[in-house]
Amino acid sequence: SKIAREDEYMSAFLQYALGFPTFIFGALLFFMLLYWLVAMLGLLEVDTLDHWVLFDGSHHAHGAEHAVSALAGLLLKVGLGGIPLTVILTVLFLLSWLASYVLCHLVPMPKGWDLVNVLTGTAVGAAALVLGFFATVMVLKPLRGVVAKIAPGEEPKVLLGRVGLVRSAVVNASQGYGSVEDGGGGLNVQMRSFDRELARGTEVVLIEHMKEHNAWRVVSKAEFDGTELPPR
Repeated sequence: SKIAREDEYMSAFLQYALGFPTFIFGALLFFMLLYWLVAMLGLLEVDTLDHWVLFDGSHHAHGAEHAVSALAGLLLKVGLGGIPLTVILTVLFLLSWLASYVLCHLVPMPKGWDLVNVLTGTAVGAAALVLGFFATVMVLKPLRGVVAKIAPGEEPKVLLGRVGLVRSAVVNASQGYGSVEDGGGGLNVQMRSFDRELARGTEVVLIEHMKEHNAWRVVSKAEFDGTELPPR
């Protein structure tokens, strides 16, 4: 009967949606939705998560600091720098949940929590995360252009002279990135240092916007303040 078929569909939906590994992405998505709700109520700013993750590194373990650095660099490399982390994570968890749900339909998933089920679910979860990540890049990457058109030329004026922190292993004349306080949630930007290499954790000052490279020329804050001699 129609009712029996609807019950069967609902039962199948709940089985896959609440099963491993889909429920993990569902829980993460639920957390992000709660975050948005709290932000809409005015108890948090939308970019508070960006600020805590990217600019409160002194309170994190050394391993977590490296993970955050890798995340910031990855977002810049795939073209998502400048988009709030809250938006990125929400879309990522949603698309990963959808990918996991579909994959659980296609891949035979043994019941129970034996080793085979855990290994299969872990593989499906990893595949769903990778698919969700690439889908997120495809969905959100065009937004950077939209933001640039809405507020052209504002970022260089606002960031000039700001203090930042090197997040990559090194900043030199050809590579590197870091985080910069902009008075809000903060930004991840490409950085270049032509006079000397700057190691991870070095405080820097943004002194020139190199538009053609979409990067900022930086010097160490110690050199900027005059407490460190410039290289000869």
